[in-house]
Amino acid sequence: MANIISKSFNAGVSPKGKAMWAKINSRIDEYEGKKKYSIDVIFDKGGEQKMLDVINDALDEAKNSPEYSGKVWRNDTDRLSYHPETDKDGNETGSLVFHFQTKAFMTDRETGEEVQKIIPVFSNEEKRKLNKDESIGNGSMVRVKFTPSAYWMNKSSNGINLYLSKIVVDKWVKFGGGDDDFSEFGIGTDDAFLSDEDIPI
Repeated sequence: MANIISKSFNAGVSPKGKAMWAKINSRIDEYEGKKKYSIDVIFDKGGEQKMLDVINDALDEAKNSPEYSGKVWRNDTDRLSYHPETDKDGNETGSLVFHFQTKAFMTDRETGEEVQKIIPVFSNEEKRKLNKDESIGNGSMVRVKFTPSAYWMNKSSNGINLYLSKIVVDKWVKFGGGDDDFSEFGIGTDDAFLSDEDIPI
């Protein structure tokens, strides 16, 4: 098993940004057997620069730390924590997408069993903590409490991760399966749902 050197830095709170593809509590991101929570956030230019400063400061500090002495770092270490936003045609929009994540499960010290972690999510609009099954939809405005952490496994696998611990939702767009606007079909929301025989083909 590869020896991974990691170093965490002071926790902070992100600026307010637009949430995308949130998989928190009720939704889990699973890749190659690893289960985690994740949320992508797009900030305005001021917030974007603040996040870049945090990441670059953490990376500079890691490179000058004794535990990383003599280590060779990738030139694109940013790819672990942010990447350019692209539109539906694959063209870059000029904005950056910042990726926050953390493990979705932990090992109980007493029983040794794997138990699901719950990330505290607070709705600033409704002044309450969201239930674990209330999901964050695309376009929600959020602030994330996170810890930047340097990661070095080898010269081609290293960089900065942003580990999330709490989320405040300032504007909540609820995640759901579609909307109730049927105007493109020429019917209003007060109309009864149509059966197959009522729909002209």
